[in-house]
Amino acid sequence: MKVDCIIDGKTLSLSLNSNKPLSLILMENIHNESIRSACNGRFCGKCVVLLEGKAVLSCLVPAFEIRGKSITTFESFQTTKDYQDIEKAYSIVKAKPCSSCFAARTLLIQSLIAMNENDEGDIKKEMEIMECGCMDEEDIVKVVQVAIEIRRRRRARRS
Repeated sequence: MKVDCIIDGKTLSLSLNSNKPLSLILMENIHNESIRSACNGRFCGKCVVLLEGKAVLSCLVPAFEIRGKSITTFESFQTTKDYQDIEKAYSIVKAKPCSSCFAARTLLIQSLIAMNENDEGDIKKEMEIMECGCMDEEDIVKVVQVAIEIRRRRRARRS
């Protein structure tokens, strides 16, 4: 099956099995390093990407679902000002994920910020897909809330 999609801003036309998971597409066809080094294919939460801006586990997304969609991986995201907002929030809260889940957790936080989700319960629920316990739940909530405020102020200055 032919799948046209946009990965990290590049329009691609890929010939794939329709059920091939996005995580394998990223590893085998795109040679994405953050997925390759993190995903163990067992729903650990470490293969998060942004699909149309929403965080998804790439190991659960079949190829047919990415047709015509835009996917953002951590490699691309970390070059943005939005990434810098989250980095600043990690620093302010003095809490940062371990290297094993850093990329995935950062993309999850980005997804929450994009939805302007600052409710403590909703943030904790969204973060449940991460098996890694390197960060305290309260610190995660603070990081999201601080990053939302940083982003709001940055965008207000531009206006």
